[in-house]
Amino acid sequence: MKHLFAIGAVLLLLPAILSAQQLPGITSPPEDAAPQSFQRPAGPMPMDRLHGSGRLQQERQPPPSEQQESPEDEALRSVDVGPETPFGAYLFQGRFAQSGFQGFNPDYTVGVGDRINVLLWGAVEATQQVVVDSRGNIFLPTIGPVNVLNVRNGDINDVVQRRVRATYEEDVGVYAALATADPIRVFVGGGVAAPGLYPASASVSILHLIDRAGGIDAESGSYLDVRVRRSGEIIQRVNLYRFLLEGELPTLQLRDGDTVFVGPRKASASVGGLVQRPARYEFEEAIPLDELLRYASAHSRATHVEIVRNQTPRKEAEVLPLNADLSRVHVVAGDEVVVFEDRRIGAITASVRGEFEGVSRFVLPQHATLADLLSRVELTERSNLGGISLFRESVAERQKEVLDRMLRKLEEAVLSARSGTREEAQLRVQEAELIKEFIERASKTEPRGQVILHDGFDPSRIALEHGDIIEIPRVKQTVAVQGEVFAPTSLVHQPGKSVDFYLQQAGGLSQPGDADKVFVRRANGAMELARGGLFSRTRVQPGDEIMVLPSVQLKSFQFTKDLTQVISQVALTAGVVLGI
Repeated sequence: MKHLFAIGAVLLLLPAILSAQQLPGITSPPEDAAPQSFQRPAGPMPMDRLHGSGRLQQERQPPPSEQQESPEDEALRSVDVGPETPFGAYLFQGRFAQSGFQGFNPDYTVGVGDRINVLLWGAVEATQQVVVDSRGNIFLPTIGPVNVLNVRNGDINDVVQRRVRATYEEDVGVYAALATADPIRVFVGGGVAAPGLYPASASVSILHLIDRAGGIDAESGSYLDVRVRRSGEIIQRVNLYRFLLEGELPTLQLRDGDTVFVGPRKASASVGGLVQRPARYEFEEAIPLDELLRYASAHSRATHVEIVRNQTPRKEAEVLPLNADLSRVHVVAGDEVVVFEDRRIGAITASVRGEFEGVSRFVLPQHATLADLLSRVELTERSNLGGISLFRESVAERQKEVLDRMLRKLEEAVLSARSGTREEAQLRVQEAELIKEFIERASKTEPRGQVILHDGFDPSRIALEHGDIIEIPRVKQTVAVQGEVFAPTSLVHQPGKSVDFYLQQAGGLSQPGDADKVFVRRANGAMELARGGLFSRTRVQPGDEIMVLPSVQLKSFQFTKDLTQVISQVALTAGVVLGI
C-alpha cells in the first residue's frame, strides 16, 4: 500500500514538476520571457505565412526595436587586415547588425499590415488604430475605405484628410499618422556565412541584413555582386566597393519575402606593400593596374610596383615604375601585386651616443665613412676611442634571424626526442618544460646589431649605412662580473690581476663545470674566451666585462649542444647571460 500511495502522489505532482522545469514542448515560455530570434523550420515554409498580411499567425515577432540580439549578433567579428584578406571584410563585424533604424522616416511607403492612427474631432469624433488590409485600404466608419498603399509616410495625413473632406466639407478635424510598420522577413542567401530568413523592418539597409547573416564569406562571396530579388525579379544590384570607396549606397525599401543574394566571388588579386589598404581585390576577368592601385591607395613615397604572374606555367615577375602608363597593364586572377620604394638615398643619417659633446645626429653624404663622422664629433677628455662601438639595424635583423632559427631547431629537437623507459620519459617531460620556458625567454631578447671594431681598425675604410649608431664609451676604471657567480658586481680595475682574481672577488663560480664558459667582453664589444683553470693568459683591461655562462646539465647531448649554442648566441649578440 505504501508503494501504491507513493506512486499516486508522484502522478498527482507530475504536472507541477513538469511546469516548474518548463520542459521543451510541454509548457510555453512565460509572458515576460525575452523573445527568441527567428529560426527557419525544416522544409519549405507555407506560402500563406509569407504573403497576405505579412504576419506569422500565432508566431508574430515583436518589432525589431524590441527584439534581443542573439549572442552571434552581439559578438564583433575581428578581421585581420592584409593582402590575403578580402577588401571590405572589416565592414561586417557586427556593428550594422546591432543597429537598426528607429524614428520618423518620411520616405517610408505604407504597405499591407501597417497600422495607422486616425483621430477625428469636431462634428465627428473618433480615435482608432486601423490596419492596412490586403487591398491597401483602411476603413473609417461613416467615411468608408481610404487607399493608402504605397503612400509616403509624410503624405498619410494629407491623403486621409482629402478623403474625409469629400464626406465632411467642414467642422471635422483630421490627424493621421503611421503607428507601427509591420515587421518583415527577408531571405539572405548566397555567399554569406549564415544564410537564412531574418526579421527586420522595411527601413533597414541590406548591410544590416548581410551583417546579421554573418557577413560575406571570405572564400565564396562577392562584394561586387549583391542582388535584391522580389517576386523572382532582380530589383536592385549593389556594388559594395562603391560604398567602401565613395560612400555610395542605393536606398531601397524592402518588403516581406524579399531576398538579398550575395553572388559568387569573382576574379581576385592581392595587393600589398606600401599601400594604405592592403587586401585581396575583386574584379571582372581583368582590371587595369592603375585602377587596382587606386583601390589600394599607394603611399606617396612608393616608386615601383611588382606583379607576380601565377597563371603562367612558370611564375613570372614584372617590375614597373609607378609613373609609367599603368592603364595598359592588366591584372588577372591570382596575380600578386606589391608596391615598394626603390630609390637611391642621396644622404644618410647617423647618430652618436655616449661620451661626447654637441649634437648627436648627423646628416652625411651617401658614401660617408666612420672617419667622416668622427671628424665632426666633439670628443671629451673622458672619451674612450679604443672602445668605439658600431650598431647597425641590418646586422641586428640578421642576428635575430639566426637566433630564431636556432630556437626553432632546439624546439624541434625537444619535440622529436624519444625515451626508452618510463623514468626517462618523465625526465624528458621535465626537461621539455624547462627548455620551453627558456625558448620563450630567449625569443624575447633583441640583438643589438653590433659590428665589432677590432683593435687598430681604420675608420676611413668603414662605410656607414643609413641609421647607424656610434657609441663612444667613457673611460672606465672598473671591471664588471656577471652571470653564474655568487655575487655579480663591478670592481675597481687592478693592473696585472687575472680573470680568476675578479671571479674570486665576485664570490666564485656558482655552478661546477663553468670554468670553460667564461668570456671577457671588451669595451668595443669583442668577446674573448678565457682559457685555462686560472685564466692566467687573458689580460683584463679597464672597462671589460667578465661573463660566466651557465652550464647545461641535461642527459641528451643534442640538447646540451643546442642549448649551449643559443646561450652563447644571446650573450654575443645581446650582451645578456641567459640561463635555463
